[in-house]
Amino acid sequence: MTHPNLLTILVILFSLLLLLNSFAEDYTRWHLPEGAIARFGKGSIRELVYFPDGTRLAVRSSIGIWIYDAHTAKEVELLAGDVNAIAFSPDGKTLAITRDKNILLLDPDTRHQKGVLVGHTNGIFSLAFSSTGETLASGGSDTTIRLWDAHTNKLLRTFTGHTGNVKSLVYSPDGRMLASVGDRDDDTIYLWDLQTGARLQTLTEHPETIYSIAYAPDSLTVASGGQDSKIRLWDVRTGRLLKTLTGHTESVLSLAYSIDGAMLASSGLDNTIRLWDAHTGKSIKTLTGHTDYVRSVKYSPDGKTLASGSHDRTIRYWDTHTGALLKTITGHTTYISSVTYSPDGKTLAAGSANGKIRLWHVQTGELLKTFTGSDYIDAVTYSPDGETLAAGDNEIRLWHVQTGELLKTLTGHKEGIASLDYLPDGAILVSSSRDNTIRLWDVHTGELLRTFTERFTKKPSISLSPDGYTLAVATDESVIRLWDTRTGKVTTPLIGPARSVTSVAFSPNRSVLASAGSNAKIRLWNVATGELLLTLPEHPGRISSMAFSPDGQTIASGSWMEVYISDITTGTHTTIRTGHTRVVNCVAFGPDGKTLASGSNDSTILLWKVPGKVLP
Repeated sequence: MTHPNLLTILVILFSLLLLLNSFAEDYTRWHLPEGAIARFGKGSIRELVYFPDGTRLAVRSSIGIWIYDAHTAKEVELLAGDVNAIAFSPDGKTLAITRDKNILLLDPDTRHQKGVLVGHTNGIFSLAFSSTGETLASGGSDTTIRLWDAHTNKLLRTFTGHTGNVKSLVYSPDGRMLASVGDRDDDTIYLWDLQTGARLQTLTEHPETIYSIAYAPDSLTVASGGQDSKIRLWDVRTGRLLKTLTGHTESVLSLAYSIDGAMLASSGLDNTIRLWDAHTGKSIKTLTGHTDYVRSVKYSPDGKTLASGSHDRTIRYWDTHTGALLKTITGHTTYISSVTYSPDGKTLAAGSANGKIRLWHVQTGELLKTFTGSDYIDAVTYSPDGETLAAGDNEIRLWHVQTGELLKTLTGHKEGIASLDYLPDGAILVSSSRDNTIRLWDVHTGELLRTFTERFTKKPSISLSPDGYTLAVATDESVIRLWDTRTGKVTTPLIGPARSVTSVAFSPNRSVLASAGSNAKIRLWNVATGELLLTLPEHPGRISSMAFSPDGQTIASGSWMEVYISDITTGTHTTIRTGHTRVVNCVAFGPDGKTLASGSNDSTILLWKVPGKVLP
């Protein structure tokens, strides 16, 4: 018979083991910046690259490189940070990535840094290893291509000729030539002799921007695709145009030859993937299923699978023989434009650029629900009872949170909704729009109760006082106006700074109003008297959003890629959080004031622990 105390201990140990394993597998907590406790969303998809042995797939995203098991489609690692280009050496022992003007050479398994290549004077956007792995080519916004010895890290040669960013580089499989493509105003393909540095061919017959190039395995043909939706096949030796493949209805974004060279895969802005006979140019199959444009396609090293990454935030694996969809990876996201906590603090709702509203469980990071609008979601807010979620694009939609049912659609605004807020009793919703109007709605009937238009020259930014009686309105002018929501009359004008005011926020006790504008400073006002109380220190750039803590003692703000937490008593920035790789669009405190959410153009939400005391 097992002793009860021993049994209890074993149960506890087993439970702890399960808990530790669950945290170890929870990618929402991988490689977080200092002060962050979770990350929701994996960022938007930029590029797919298979490991040379085919066991893993590297996905370059807006927040770093995600590594997936190619067979199970499970996340296995995240190399966090802003990366503009990646490339694997043919033996799989070196991963080259770009960080600003430098190239880092890493062990892909241990992430140990093996070397740094320095020489470019600006950002680097393209990398490619030769087929032998002896050299690495890089191209960037300094318009140069540089050839490096991959073993000694020495610069071997510099190619010049492009007049814009060098955005794509491809070695010929025989290692003798390098193809390069310039950016928008440099719509040329250059073919370079790697031994002499001479430019062998200049292909200029693309009428518009070129987005992708690929060498055929026999090194005799280069394929190119671009804005005009056509694919062109070129003879490398003569520069002659061999064939033009038509079928895509919009821009061709990515190209990849099969390992045996028999097929060419293409993806485009028309949401499709097309497989072509590489010799005859005839269309073989069209793969459909992605709901947005397909940014990248790659064949697996064994040629049996084609991976595709799309702006619909999914990665899909396809059987190259049958065209069947094998697996789908989800979790990638797009620009986060707005965030809001549920009244109980258990759920975080986020609006995004693709019309999706996602509801996340704050503690577990689980994606609970996804609602779909029709366009860019710039505003989301919960009703006071937490049962309804309002979201605005060109219309306002009211969703039942538990069932996901669309309750009502409020129409009348002629352009996108900029902000939304409920009055305290939950019966009235106030909205501001890029059509330069503010509207009050009865949420039960959907009736439009009142429209404010006076003096609005640009989209109004609004904040509703906690009692619901006062609406602060900023319209990109130097004046903030306080409106009585019951009468629709202006009660107090506040004279702001000389430059424009673009954001306003009431304190929880209603007595203080914060304003921010293009001058990168937050000002605090006495609502009753209109007196300027305090000006917080300057931010590094335009302030995109701000929010008071529930106790009214601190204010959080997003500026550029940083999140600031400031003490309104001392007028100082107490904490600066960094970790986003793009502009911070929105911030929101949890109802208990212990966490802060920030949403960014890097397509992720970071949850931050709010410091309990002022930092020294």
